[in-house]
Amino acid sequence: MNFPIFIAFRYLFAKKKQNAINVISSIAVLAFTVCTAALIIILSAMNGFEEIIFSMYNKFNPDIKISLNEGKFFEYDKIKNTLENNKDIQLISPVFEDNAAIRNYDYQTVCVVKGVDSNYFEINGLKGQITQGEALLKENGVDYMVLGAGIDLKINANVGGPFSKVSLITPRRGDVSLTDASSISQMNIEPSGVIALDESINNKYVFVPIKFAQELFESENLVSSIEVKLKNNKQSNKVIETLKSQLGDGFKIQNRMEQQATLYKMFKSEKWASYAILTFILLIAAFNALGSLTMLVIEKKQDIKTLAGLGLRPSRLKSIFFMNGFLISGFGALIGLFIGIVLVILQKEFGLIKMQGAIIDSYPVKLKIEDIILVLSTVLILGVLIGIYPASKSVKYMQSNVN
Repeated sequence: MNFPIFIAFRYLFAKKKQNAINVISSIAVLAFTVCTAALIIILSAMNGFEEIIFSMYNKFNPDIKISLNEGKFFEYDKIKNTLENNKDIQLISPVFEDNAAIRNYDYQTVCVVKGVDSNYFEINGLKGQITQGEALLKENGVDYMVLGAGIDLKINANVGGPFSKVSLITPRRGDVSLTDASSISQMNIEPSGVIALDESINNKYVFVPIKFAQELFESENLVSSIEVKLKNNKQSNKVIETLKSQLGDGFKIQNRMEQQATLYKMFKSEKWASYAILTFILLIAAFNALGSLTMLVIEKKQDIKTLAGLGLRPSRLKSIFFMNGFLISGFGALIGLFIGIVLVILQKEFGLIKMQGAIIDSYPVKLKIEDIILVLSTVLILGVLIGIYPASKSVKYMQSNVN
């Protein structure tokens, strides 16, 4: 074994004259262990929540969404051929979205009416998110509506009941008098089911056939966006570049991440905030280790004098105490990593910590190799930093004895 490493091991594990040094060193190792395990667990939990939420949004949001940069509606037929001729596109779904009031007798709220194809829920895999009724938009020529769970709760809809029809109300297009009853467009429709996704979707959307939406908003042949499903989602950037060159600057073409840019930024910010808070706690642990190493240097003055007399070079002496700091953080990091990874795996396999009243039974976790590397690097860098001062101090003691 390398001589400085051998001495560093002896200094770390051997009983000191001052028992406080052993206690402080043990506390420092324990603090590094707990913080490392906590970082792994918290980052994995945030990865798990991110995966769950975006798996729902990825069903709701298409691979590519095409809308206008300015304005709300455009004619689908003008770009239909361009999209159909693209060999990377599997399905094209025109969508009409606009705001309306929804009323069920005395209950009323505002919603976004999303007009879609009749097979919309099957194409996007949203059929499994139906919690009441069925994912039905059209049958035997009759139009139906699927309500977001929040909207259903607000208007007390009677899905599947004998008096279940609700009204969608919106102002007519053009110059109309607000006091004139004919200025209001109102259509009745029967709810067929309730869908539960993220709260922002549940409390906002109702789904109807696109023809029904276009009639309600008096916008025949117009769409607000086009949702595109690709044969291979990995080709999304290539397809977006192609469509941008074909459709021009008037259209906004977004991939899934761009459609939920705010949500992505929020998750990343929360993750980095959690990392920063726990790293700050690690800094406190590092100061404990720094204190124990400084006391160790003071205690080992006689050893330093003896080593100097034997001809040990200052650089070799510096390595001994520098390595001591690295070992404290290293042992804490390895034990913490082991504990954290084991707990994450147990939570993923057996769901040890349950969630009450949620769409999933237990807290989701997802272990990422980049998180392990980040945590390990952070702890080891701190270990390197806390060894610098004691190592320099030991050399000063050596030089003062030599002189």
